[in-house]
Formats: sequence, structure tokens, C-alpha cells
Amino acid sequence: MAPTIIVLLIASLLTPSYSNLPSADQSFTSLLISDKGLDFVKDLLILKAVSSLTPLQLPPIQRSVKIPFVGNAHVVFSNITIYKINVSTSYVKPGDSGIVIVTSGATCNLSMNWNYSYATWIVPVEISDKGRASVQVEGLEVGLTLGLENRQGTLKLSLMECGCYVKNISIQLDGGASWLYQGVVDAFEDQIGSAVENAITKKLEEGILQLDSLLQSLPKEIPVDDTASLNVTFVSDPLLSNSSIGFEINGLFTSSRKTGVFNYHNLKNSHPELPCNDPSKMLGISLDEAVFNSASALYYDVSRETGVCTSIYFKKNL
Repeated sequence: MAPTIIVLLIASLLTPSYSNLPSADQSFTSLLISDKGLDFVKDLLILKAVSSLTPLQLPPIQRSVKIPFVGNAHVVFSNITIYKINVSTSYVKPGDSGIVIVTSGATCNLSMNWNYSYATWIVPVEISDKGRASVQVEGLEVGLTLGLENRQGTLKLSLMECGCYVKNISIQLDGGASWLYQGVVDAFEDQIGSAVENAITKKLEEGILQLDSLLQSLPKEIPVDDTASLNVTFVSDPLLSNSSIGFEINGLFTSSRKTGVFNYHNLKNSHPELPCNDPSKMLGISLDEAVFNSASALYYDVSRETGVCTSIYFKKNL
């Protein structure tokens, strides 16, 4: 019996108590998103943006045009709808000023109704016509600069800059005497182009706000089982380089049973280095020894309280 007691005493001395783990505002896990990972995230964001932009309703456009020998003609475009967007080229570039996402060479297709009315001095009766129109936008460029910072343990996403530019636009009228008005309608290209630029910019701003709300709602702890949770609180601002983004989180195992306040101070923290930026990998993870010690200490304390031995398995290759 005596040897058994001695072994238990030695084990209790060698195993760090869960109440002596490091503080929750320190980093014990580092994540690194490489170029390949950033491209993957960028493609997902663009796919989501395109789906939210189509269909997109634009406000009506109206304008009076003076025609020689005819007088003033009133032209109205209504039910203007972006129904298709194709993105051909895009890139993402993190840096000191933020995360830049640019798409270029995109195309955009719109449909709309047109209405045309005028009166002449020769025939004092209003003449009107109407029909459908298709619009082709080419050389659409969109640029975003995003800010990313730690805000009380969660990520705060902000839109620092947003711009949209339409290079070329063509309008094709259908129905009625469309051939007669085609030249006049071409004068609306700049106005329609501006409407497209403003609508896309506004929609992207709304999308960034929604994405920020999603990041703010992410939990700071992830349950592992009935005993433990993983602390995924961010402890510093993201580390931006020209080819990657690094994150530092607490990463320790914590008790799921909120029965007491634990004092973390005495366990050694060697502060994990950021994983090597391997261009063939999308994500790198670096774990400090304290992460494993926190798990073993937690389950050891639980086994002492309950008398039940819990086996812990760690997979080396993450």
C-alpha cells in the first residue's frame, strides 16, 4: 500500500495543477494563412459577393433630351436589374495598410424597361413608345481594402476603402421603334454606368458589415466534451505580411464546469512561433507545450475529483 501512495504523491507533484495554468491573455497557439489559403478565402468571398449581387435592383433613371426639329423628349429607364456577373481575374494582397482584394476584367449584364415620350410643334400630341433593353458592362473593376484587428478577443473587420469602376457599357434597345431612339439612348451610358458603380459599392459595404457581425458572433470557447472547452480567444491583432496573415489565440483547454475561478500563473510559456509559411499549404498551426499541459492538468484534476481515469489522445500531425 505504501508504494502506491508514494507513486500517487510523485505524480501529483509532477503533473501541473489546472489551477496553475498560464493566463488567458497569453498566446499558446499560432495560426498562419498562406498565399494559397488567402486565395481560397478570397475566392469564397467573391463567390458570396456575386451571389448577393445577382439579382440586384437599381433605381430608375430618367432624363430629358433635346432633339432637333422635335423638341424635348423624356426618356425613362425602369426595372433596371443586374442579373449576371462574371469575374475573370482577382487577387488578394495583405500588407501594413490592410488586406487588399481586387477584381478586374469582370463583365456584368443588366435588363431594363425603357419608355420614350415627346411632343412636336408640328403635331401637338404626345408621342410615346416603350420596350425592353439589355445592357452589357465590360471592364468592371472592384477594389476593397479591409482592416482586421483584435477587439476584446474577437476579430473586428472594417472597410477602409471601396471602389467600383465601369470601363465600357453598351445598350441595346428592343421593341417599339427602338432603331429610331438608339442614338439618343447611347447618351445614357455614363448615367447607367454610375448607377451600376454606386449600387455595387453600396451592396459590398452592406456585405462587409454582415461579415463583421458574423466574426463578432463567433464563440470564444469551443466545447470539446462535458469536461473541457478550447479557449479560442484572440490575444493580439493579426500579423499581416505581404504573403500571409498570422493569428495568435489563447488555445488552452479550460473547464466546461464553471464552478470556480482559476488562477493561471506558474506554468512555463515558451510562446509559440508562427508556423513556417509553406506555399503548398493553406494553413499552418503551431502549438505551445502549454496547450498539452493544460489538457493533461485539467483531466488529471477531474480524475482526482471523480476517481475516473480519462485517456487523452493527441494527434501529432495537425
